[in-house]
Amino acid sequence: MSTADITRRRAPYGMEYARIEVPDLAATIEFLQYHVGLQLEQHDDEYAYLRADIEHHSIELISIPHRESAHTVAVGFSVESDEVLEDLRERVTAAGHEVLSLAERMKGLCSRGFAVRDPNGLIVELFTEFQEYAEPPLIELRPLDLVHPFIATDRYDESLEFYTQVLGFMPSDYVGDVTVFLRAEDRYHHSLALQRNKEYYVAHLCFMMKNFDHVMRGRARAQYKQVPIASDLVNHSASTSIAFYMHDPKHGPRYELCDGHRVFTPEEHKTHRARRMAVDPRNIDVWRPAADDWGRF
Repeated sequence: MSTADITRRRAPYGMEYARIEVPDLAATIEFLQYHVGLQLEQHDDEYAYLRADIEHHSIELISIPHRESAHTVAVGFSVESDEVLEDLRERVTAAGHEVLSLAERMKGLCSRGFAVRDPNGLIVELFTEFQEYAEPPLIELRPLDLVHPFIATDRYDESLEFYTQVLGFMPSDYVGDVTVFLRAEDRYHHSLALQRNKEYYVAHLCFMMKNFDHVMRGRARAQYKQVPIASDLVNHSASTSIAFYMHDPKHGPRYELCDGHRVFTPEEHKTHRARRMAVDPRNIDVWRPAADDWGRF
Protein backbone atom coordinates (compact mmCIF):
# COMPACT_ATOMS: atom_id res chain seq x y z
CA MET A 1 0.00 0.00 0.00
CA SER A 2 1.39 3.40 -0.95
CA THR A 3 2.11 6.15 1.56
CA ALA A 4 -0.44 8.36 -0.21
CA ASP A 5 -3.15 5.73 0.23
CA ILE A 6 -2.31 5.28 3.91
CA THR A 7 -2.49 9.02 4.60
CA ARG A 8 -5.49 9.84 2.39
CA ARG A 9 -8.47 10.82 4.50
CA ARG A 10 -11.34 8.57 3.60
CA ALA A 11 -14.54 9.59 1.85
CA PRO A 12 -17.96 8.14 2.72
CA TYR A 13 -18.38 4.58 1.48
CA GLY A 14 -21.40 4.87 -0.81
CA MET A 15 -24.91 6.18 -1.31
CA GLU A 16 -27.67 4.42 0.61
CA TYR A 17 -30.83 6.50 0.21
CA ALA A 18 -32.56 9.69 -0.81
CA ARG A 19 -35.30 11.32 1.25
CA ILE A 20 -38.01 12.84 -0.94
CA GLU A 21 -41.05 14.92 -0.02
CA VAL A 22 -43.99 14.02 -2.25
CA PRO A 23 -47.56 15.35 -2.66
CA ASP A 24 -49.24 11.94 -3.05
CA LEU A 25 -47.57 9.26 -0.96
CA ALA A 26 -49.65 6.32 -2.20
CA ALA A 27 -49.18 7.25 -5.87
CA THR A 28 -45.41 7.58 -5.51
CA ILE A 29 -45.16 4.25 -3.70
CA GLU A 30 -47.00 2.64 -6.61
CA PHE A 31 -44.76 4.43 -9.13
CA LEU A 32 -41.53 3.27 -7.45
CA GLN A 33 -42.77 -0.29 -7.09
CA TYR A 34 -43.83 -0.67 -10.71
CA HIS A 35 -41.34 1.51 -12.58
CA VAL A 36 -38.17 1.20 -10.49
CA GLY A 37 -38.78 -2.20 -8.93
CA LEU A 38 -38.44 -1.20 -5.28
CA GLN A 39 -40.10 -3.16 -2.48
CA LEU A 40 -42.24 -1.35 0.08
CA GLU A 41 -41.10 -2.28 3.58
CA GLN A 42 -42.71 0.09 6.04
CA HIS A 43 -45.15 2.99 5.85
CA ASP A 44 -47.93 4.95 7.46
CA ASP A 45 -49.79 8.09 6.41
CA GLU A 46 -46.68 10.24 6.87
CA TYR A 47 -43.76 8.28 5.40
CA ALA A 48 -42.65 5.16 3.55
CA TYR A 49 -39.44 3.13 3.18
CA LEU A 50 -38.71 1.28 -0.06
CA ARG A 51 -35.62 -0.84 -0.74
CA ALA A 52 -33.70 -2.23 -3.69
CA ASP A 53 -31.43 -4.84 -2.08
CA ILE A 54 -30.50 -5.84 1.48
CA GLU A 55 -29.93 -2.29 2.77
CA HIS A 56 -32.77 -1.05 4.97
CA HIS A 57 -34.06 1.40 2.34
CA SER A 58 -33.06 3.16 -0.84
CA ILE A 59 -35.85 5.74 -0.85
CA GLU A 60 -37.62 7.39 2.07
CA LEU A 61 -40.79 9.22 1.10
CA ILE A 62 -42.32 11.97 3.22
CA SER A 63 -45.93 12.97 2.64
CA ILE A 64 -46.31 16.73 2.05
CA PRO A 65 -49.76 17.04 0.43
CA HIS A 66 -49.51 20.79 -0.29
CA ARG A 67 -46.50 20.30 -2.60
CA GLU A 68 -47.18 20.56 -6.32
CA SER A 69 -44.11 18.46 -7.16
CA ALA A 70 -41.69 16.27 -5.27
CA HIS A 71 -38.56 17.66 -3.63
CA THR A 72 -35.41 15.78 -2.58
CA VAL A 73 -34.41 17.04 0.86
CA ALA A 74 -31.63 14.67 1.94
CA VAL A 75 -29.24 11.98 0.80
CA GLY A 76 -27.58 9.36 2.99
CA PHE A 77 -24.10 7.87 2.68
CA SER A 78 -22.72 5.01 4.72
CA VAL A 79 -19.26 5.26 6.26
CA GLU A 80 -16.81 2.38 6.69
CA SER A 81 -16.06 2.73 10.41
CA ASP A 82 -16.58 4.87 13.49
CA GLU A 83 -13.01 6.13 13.06
CA VAL A 84 -13.73 7.43 9.56
CA LEU A 85 -17.03 8.91 10.76
CA GLU A 86 -15.24 10.81 13.52
CA ASP A 87 -12.64 12.05 11.06
CA LEU A 88 -15.42 13.28 8.77
CA ARG A 89 -17.03 15.08 11.70
CA GLU A 90 -13.72 16.77 12.49
CA ARG A 91 -13.31 17.88 8.87
CA VAL A 92 -16.85 19.26 8.72
CA THR A 93 -16.31 21.20 11.95
CA ALA A 94 -12.90 22.50 10.88
CA ALA A 95 -14.40 23.78 7.61
CA GLY A 96 -16.97 25.81 9.56
CA HIS A 97 -20.05 23.75 8.76
CA GLU A 98 -22.68 23.07 11.42
CA VAL A 99 -22.88 19.46 12.58
CA LEU A 100 -26.54 18.41 12.64
CA SER A 101 -28.34 15.43 14.11
CA LEU A 102 -29.64 12.64 11.92
CA ALA A 103 -33.35 12.63 11.18
CA GLU A 104 -35.19 11.11 14.13
CA ARG A 105 -36.27 7.89 12.37
CA MET A 106 -32.78 7.42 10.98
CA LYS A 107 -31.22 7.36 14.45
CA GLY A 108 -32.67 3.91 15.09
CA LEU A 109 -31.44 2.49 11.77
CA CYS A 110 -27.68 2.89 12.22
CA SER A 111 -25.00 2.74 14.87
CA ARG A 112 -23.74 6.33 14.88
CA GLY A 113 -24.00 9.31 12.58
CA PHE A 114 -24.47 12.99 11.95
CA ALA A 115 -25.69 15.29 9.18
CA VAL A 116 -24.43 18.42 7.44
CA ARG A 117 -25.89 20.82 4.89
CA ASP A 118 -24.02 21.11 1.63
CA PRO A 119 -23.63 24.58 0.04
CA ASN A 120 -27.02 24.15 -1.67
CA GLY A 121 -28.89 23.36 1.53
CA LEU A 122 -29.17 19.65 0.74
CA ILE A 123 -28.89 17.56 3.91
CA VAL A 124 -26.12 14.94 3.72
CA GLU A 125 -26.45 12.22 6.38
CA LEU A 126 -23.36 10.16 7.24
CA PHE A 127 -23.52 7.04 9.41
CA THR A 128 -22.11 3.62 10.25
CA GLU A 129 -23.73 0.17 10.32
CA PHE A 130 -26.89 0.88 8.34
CA GLN A 131 -29.43 -1.83 9.09
CA GLU A 132 -29.78 -4.67 6.57
CA TYR A 133 -32.17 -7.48 5.72
CA ALA A 134 -31.02 -11.10 5.58
CA GLU A 135 -31.77 -11.37 1.87
CA PRO A 136 -32.79 -9.18 -1.07
CA PRO A 137 -36.45 -8.71 -2.02
CA LEU A 138 -37.91 -11.69 -3.86
CA ILE A 139 -38.56 -9.55 -6.93
CA GLU A 140 -36.97 -10.46 -10.24
CA LEU A 141 -37.23 -7.04 -11.88
CA ARG A 142 -35.53 -4.80 -9.31
CA PRO A 143 -32.38 -2.68 -8.94
CA LEU A 144 -29.22 -4.04 -7.38
CA ASP A 145 -28.15 -0.72 -5.91
CA LEU A 146 -28.76 3.00 -5.65
CA VAL A 147 -25.58 4.37 -7.20
CA HIS A 148 -25.61 8.17 -7.09
CA PRO A 149 -27.43 11.48 -7.06
CA PHE A 150 -26.75 14.02 -9.82
CA ILE A 151 -26.91 17.55 -8.47
CA ALA A 152 -27.37 20.67 -10.61
CA THR A 153 -26.15 23.72 -8.71
CA ASP A 154 -25.62 27.44 -8.99
CA ARG A 155 -22.91 26.97 -6.34
CA TYR A 156 -20.77 24.58 -8.35
CA ASP A 157 -17.36 25.69 -7.12
CA GLU A 158 -18.44 25.78 -3.46
CA SER A 159 -20.10 22.38 -3.83
CA LEU A 160 -17.04 20.85 -5.49
CA GLU A 161 -14.84 22.12 -2.67
CA PHE A 162 -17.26 20.81 -0.04
CA TYR A 163 -17.53 17.32 -1.46
CA THR A 164 -13.83 16.91 -2.30
CA GLN A 165 -11.95 18.94 0.31
CA VAL A 166 -14.29 18.37 3.26
CA LEU A 167 -15.95 15.00 2.64
CA GLY A 168 -13.10 13.49 0.62
CA PHE A 169 -14.86 12.41 -2.60
CA MET A 170 -12.36 11.89 -5.44
CA PRO A 171 -12.82 13.26 -8.97
CA SER A 172 -13.07 10.53 -11.61
CA ASP A 173 -13.73 12.73 -14.66
CA TYR A 174 -14.56 16.29 -15.61
CA VAL A 175 -16.53 17.52 -18.61
CA GLY A 176 -15.11 20.98 -19.11
CA ASP A 177 -15.76 23.18 -16.11
CA VAL A 178 -19.45 22.29 -16.00
CA THR A 179 -19.68 18.68 -14.75
CA VAL A 180 -17.64 16.57 -12.37
CA PHE A 181 -18.07 12.90 -11.46
CA LEU A 182 -16.99 12.07 -7.90
CA ARG A 183 -16.30 8.64 -6.45
CA ALA A 184 -16.48 7.34 -2.90
CA GLU A 185 -14.96 4.29 -1.25
CA ASP A 186 -17.35 1.83 -2.92
CA ARG A 187 -15.32 2.54 -6.10
CA TYR A 188 -18.22 3.24 -8.44
CA HIS A 189 -17.02 5.61 -11.17
CA HIS A 190 -19.20 8.15 -9.42
CA SER A 191 -21.24 8.06 -6.25
CA LEU A 192 -22.14 11.70 -6.77
CA ALA A 193 -22.05 14.12 -9.71
CA LEU A 194 -22.25 17.91 -9.88
CA GLN A 195 -23.31 20.11 -12.79
CA ARG A 196 -22.82 23.88 -13.05
CA ASN A 197 -26.28 25.39 -13.53
CA LYS A 198 -28.27 28.60 -13.10
CA GLU A 199 -30.32 27.01 -10.32
CA TYR A 200 -30.06 24.21 -7.76
CA TYR A 201 -31.99 20.95 -7.93
CA VAL A 202 -31.38 17.22 -7.61
CA ALA A 203 -31.52 16.29 -11.28
CA HIS A 204 -31.66 12.51 -11.01
CA LEU A 205 -31.09 9.40 -8.92
CA CYS A 206 -29.35 6.44 -10.57
CA PHE A 207 -30.33 2.83 -9.90
CA MET A 208 -28.20 -0.01 -11.27
CA MET A 209 -30.28 -2.88 -12.67
CA LYS A 210 -29.27 -6.54 -12.89
CA ASN A 211 -28.63 -6.40 -16.63
CA PHE A 212 -29.45 -4.55 -19.83
CA ASP A 213 -32.55 -6.66 -20.41
CA HIS A 214 -34.00 -5.30 -17.15
CA VAL A 215 -33.19 -1.73 -18.20
CA MET A 216 -35.17 -2.31 -21.39
CA ARG A 217 -38.05 -3.90 -19.50
CA GLY A 218 -38.17 -0.82 -17.27
CA ARG A 219 -38.19 1.36 -20.38
CA ALA A 220 -41.04 -0.70 -21.85
CA ARG A 221 -43.06 -0.25 -18.66
CA ALA A 222 -42.53 3.49 -18.81
CA GLN A 223 -43.70 3.57 -22.42
CA TYR A 224 -46.70 1.35 -21.64
CA LYS A 225 -47.84 3.61 -18.79
CA GLN A 226 -46.93 6.74 -20.78
CA VAL A 227 -44.47 7.95 -18.16
CA PRO A 228 -42.34 10.64 -19.84
CA ILE A 229 -38.90 9.36 -20.86
CA ALA A 230 -36.85 12.47 -20.18
CA SER A 231 -33.75 11.12 -21.89
CA ASP A 232 -33.80 7.92 -23.93
CA LEU A 233 -31.01 5.37 -24.18
CA VAL A 234 -27.63 6.91 -23.41
CA ASN A 235 -24.22 5.21 -23.59
CA HIS A 236 -22.24 7.11 -20.97
CA SER A 237 -18.67 7.89 -21.95
CA ALA A 238 -17.50 8.41 -18.37
CA SER A 239 -19.07 5.54 -16.42
CA THR A 240 -19.58 3.14 -19.41
CA SER A 241 -23.17 2.51 -18.34
CA ILE A 242 -26.17 2.37 -20.67
CA ALA A 243 -29.29 3.95 -19.25
CA PHE A 244 -32.55 5.78 -19.79
CA TYR A 245 -34.26 8.40 -17.62
CA MET A 246 -37.92 8.74 -16.75
CA HIS A 247 -39.49 11.69 -15.01
CA ASP A 248 -42.83 12.47 -13.44
CA PRO A 249 -42.24 15.50 -11.19
CA LYS A 250 -44.89 14.34 -8.71
CA HIS A 251 -42.71 11.36 -7.78
CA GLY A 252 -39.23 12.82 -7.47
CA PRO A 253 -36.31 13.75 -9.70
CA ARG A 254 -35.51 11.84 -12.87
CA TYR A 255 -34.99 8.15 -12.17
CA GLU A 256 -32.13 6.64 -14.14
CA LEU A 257 -32.14 2.87 -14.69
CA CYS A 258 -28.70 1.74 -15.84
CA ASP A 259 -26.59 -1.30 -16.62
CA GLY A 260 -22.80 -1.60 -16.62
CA HIS A 261 -21.76 1.29 -14.39
CA ARG A 262 -17.99 1.14 -14.09
CA VAL A 263 -16.46 -0.01 -10.80
CA PHE A 264 -12.78 0.81 -10.33
CA THR A 265 -10.38 -1.88 -9.18
CA PRO A 266 -8.67 -1.17 -5.84
CA GLU A 267 -5.53 -0.19 -7.74
CA GLU A 268 -7.45 2.11 -10.11
CA HIS A 269 -9.16 3.71 -7.12
CA LYS A 270 -5.72 4.61 -5.71
CA THR A 271 -4.07 5.78 -8.92
CA HIS A 272 -6.78 7.01 -11.32
CA ARG A 273 -6.18 10.48 -12.70
CA ALA A 274 -9.36 12.34 -13.63
CA ARG A 275 -9.79 13.04 -17.33
CA ARG A 276 -10.49 16.59 -18.53
CA MET A 277 -12.97 16.06 -21.34
CA ALA A 278 -14.28 18.71 -23.72
CA VAL A 279 -17.85 20.01 -23.42
CA ASP A 280 -19.20 17.87 -26.23
CA PRO A 281 -22.29 15.62 -26.24
CA ARG A 282 -20.07 12.72 -27.32
CA ASN A 283 -18.28 13.07 -23.98
CA ILE A 284 -21.60 12.42 -22.26
CA ASP A 285 -23.14 9.89 -24.65
CA VAL A 286 -20.76 8.14 -27.07
CA TRP A 287 -23.70 7.46 -29.40
CA ARG A 288 -24.16 11.17 -30.14
CA PRO A 289 -23.04 11.72 -33.76
CA ALA A 290 -21.72 15.27 -33.68
CA ALA A 291 -20.50 18.11 -31.49
CA ASP A 292 -23.76 20.04 -31.93
CA ASP A 293 -26.08 17.10 -31.16
CA TRP A 294 -27.44 17.89 -27.70
CA GLY A 295 -30.88 16.43 -28.46
CA ARG A 296 -31.25 14.10 -25.47
CA PHE A 297 -30.00 16.44 -22.79
